[in-house]
Amino acid sequence: MRADKVYLVGFMGAGKSTTARALASRLDWRAEDIDDRIERRERRDIPAIFRRDGEPYFRTLEREELVTLLPVRGAVIA
Repeated sequence: MRADKVYLVGFMGAGKSTTARALASRLDWRAEDIDDRIERRERRDIPAIFRRDGEPYFRTLEREELVTLLPVRGAVIA
């Protein structure tokens, strides 16, 4: 079986987004940043989401974005 995605997980500020872009470039895949997708969707930054709606809401948004990426092939997801 050949892998079609790589998921990068870790603490905030650990370098997931930077690593995702570099790895995607090397593999000739696309890079997807869950935080960026959430910020575009919500039209506000992550700290504002946490302040107004809390972590449980943010985690729900994360799960929803991950589900939308399930059919994507050839992606590095941070």
